[in-house]
Amino acid sequence: MQNEFIIAISSIFALINPFNSLPQCLLMTEGLSKNTRKKVFSAVILVSFMIVIFFILTGGFIMHHFFNIEFYHLRVAGGIILIAMGLKKLMFPVNVTINLNPADTDRDIIKKAIIPMAFPMMVGPGTLSTIMVMTNDVGLSITVMSATIAFVLMFFLFYFSNLIELIAGKLILLVISRIMQVFIVAIGVKILVSGIVGTYKAIILTL
Repeated sequence: MQNEFIIAISSIFALINPFNSLPQCLLMTEGLSKNTRKKVFSAVILVSFMIVIFFILTGGFIMHHFFNIEFYHLRVAGGIILIAMGLKKLMFPVNVTINLNPADTDRDIIKKAIIPMAFPMMVGPGTLSTIMVMTNDVGLSITVMSATIAFVLMFFLFYFSNLIELIAGKLILLVISRIMQVFIVAIGVKILVSGIVGTYKAIILTL
């Protein structure tokens, strides 16, 4: 159980890949005061966490009862999405930009920043589908606790983002981000293969 817990935390942390979104978020909030930037980052982390928890608690139910989708279907789809998005970010990185006006109120700035910072930058479809698969594999309690710890770590990472950028530099963050993307592709391959195996077994059972 302890091993599953550690793997779940590291997998969620790698999937969300804050080292990829942090430099972009710093760039997008350039010109804002430190206090406003911290408020924006706190709101983005909170909304992302709420989205993840919502899918952990309800994703399986919605998938089965509204769309009649089995988990091996989700594994195939989620694996393909993770591989495609991981490879795209590795080979064709694109910086997302939004116009945040320092003259606006903190509330208006946060509203503008939630999309795209929380979704899809922080939490995208590949991440959500993988977390649903994880919930099925290791259980609800482990996934919820793992997601909570992973987001607490990300909160501190973003809260002290100015200091981290000053110490590590953008190049180091970029290198770590690219390594994380390799891990994401590997997770995608693993999920895809297990989904293909599950689909094959399901077809054999129906013959």
